Amino acid sequence: MPTESLQLTRPPSTRTGMLVRRPPELVFSAIADPAITTRIWFTKSSGRMVAGATLRWEWEMYGASSEVSVLEVEENRRIRLTWSGYDPEHPTTVEFLFVPWKDGTTYVEVTETGFTGDGDTQVQRVADSTQGFTFLLSSLKALVEQDVELNLVLDAHPAGLQV
Repeated sequence: MPTESLQLTRPPSTRTGMLVRRPPELVFSAIADPAITTRIWFTKSSGRMVAGATLRWEWEMYGASSEVSVLEVEENRRIRLTWSGYDPEHPTTVEFLFVPWKDGTTYVEVTETGFTGDGDTQVQRVADSTQGFTFLLSSLKALVEQDVELNLVLDAHPAGLQV
C-alpha cells in the first residue's frame, strides 16, 4: 500500500497489561508510593500519588522529567493522571487499573490517551509509550513477586549507545 494513502481513522492510544501474582493493595502501593516506584520506573518523585497532587517525576539517567497531575485515585483499584511526557503543552492522560483476580493476584492495565501531533508523531509516541509501560509492568512484576530489580527502564537506552 502506498504510504500517501495511510491515514488515522481514530486517535491512537496505548494499552498494555499484566497479571501480577500479589494482592491489589501491594501492587497499587508499588505504583502509588515513590519509595517503591523509584526502584522500577522514575528515579525521583516529589510525592505520593494522591488525588489532587501535582508532582514532578525525574528520570535522572536521561536528564528527563515530567509534570504530573493526579486526577483521581480509588485506593487499590485505579489511578488516573495527566503528564507532560511528550509535549508539555498537550499532556496525555494515563490510567492504571488494578483488577483483583484469582488466588489473590492482580491484573494491572495501563492506558494512555490524548496524543498530539501529526499521524506519524502520534503513532511513534504510542509505540514508545507502549514499550515504556511494558517495561514498567515487567519491572513491577519482578519486584513485587521476586524482590528483583530488573533495571529495564535504565537499560533500555544505555548512555553512549548509538544505534
